[in-house]
Amino acid sequence: MIFSNHRAYNIFMAQDYDNMTKDLFANHATDLSRFVLGVDDVEVLENLDTEQQTIIAQRTDTTKRIRVNNREAILHVELQLRNSTRKPMWARNAAYHGYLIGEHQMPVYSNVIYFHPTAGRNDTGQYEYEWHGYKYTLHYKVIRLIEIEGEEVLEMQAPGILPLTPLMKPPTGMDLEHWVQECVDATRATPVDQQTQADLLYAISLFGSIVYDPQVFTQHIPEELMRESKFYQRQQEKIARETTIKHILALLEQQFHTEAVRALTPAIQNIDDLQRLEYLHLAAARAPNIEAFAQELVE
Repeated sequence: MIFSNHRAYNIFMAQDYDNMTKDLFANHATDLSRFVLGVDDVEVLENLDTEQQTIIAQRTDTTKRIRVNNREAILHVELQLRNSTRKPMWARNAAYHGYLIGEHQMPVYSNVIYFHPTAGRNDTGQYEYEWHGYKYTLHYKVIRLIEIEGEEVLEMQAPGILPLTPLMKPPTGMDLEHWVQECVDATRATPVDQQTQADLLYAISLFGSIVYDPQVFTQHIPEELMRESKFYQRQQEKIARETTIKHILALLEQQFHTEAVRALTPAIQNIDDLQRLEYLHLAAARAPNIEAFAQELVE
């Protein structure tokens, strides 16, 4: 069975998922715009900073000022791994619409892309009410990847959309593992530079692992290609950093009083430099007391 929950895996990868989507849609904004709008005549004019200076800051996932069919507008896309639980999606979109229209005074084309096959089933893409002369209507496009014919998207040869294809509907009669191979092969054949291809392949494995066993992608994507991705390299550095911090704390707790180690833990966890952490790992092994290690920590 290829489909799986992989809850622990997804929690661990949540930050990578967020970073990847933002980078993917920053570097391939035209592909995304054409995909969600369903038209080719789209020009991305600029990325918009949408952090709202309210009591609680909010930021939309991706918002661009575009020109579509010779008309300027705002393109807003929310990327949803699963269903929105903190607040209904229509309520979130109402807040985004109010801000974007008030700030830019132009049409806002809002979209929600649902990644997981079970997500978005109950999202109608609209909210409206009317009473006693008052009327409000909100309509936005709901895009559930599982409902999109993946083969048609592969034929588009749009690099920015390729990482999403494993989550789309495979051709009738094709088993899921064969479909993953089709998506990987199409990505390897796309005419982009080697660095971009490596990043797209890493993105396929990251997004695909939302619903597939991650091992499926290690079987279909050569590791030497994955290693060339800047995102893969960052992930390996992140793992090495977290592992080194874990070893430092374990070594200190073996040698010194637990409470004293806990007092130093936040400072250790805030260090991003892997070389610095590796040095502190050695320092922890040779420190005669916790005070000596603390001195190394602040130097």
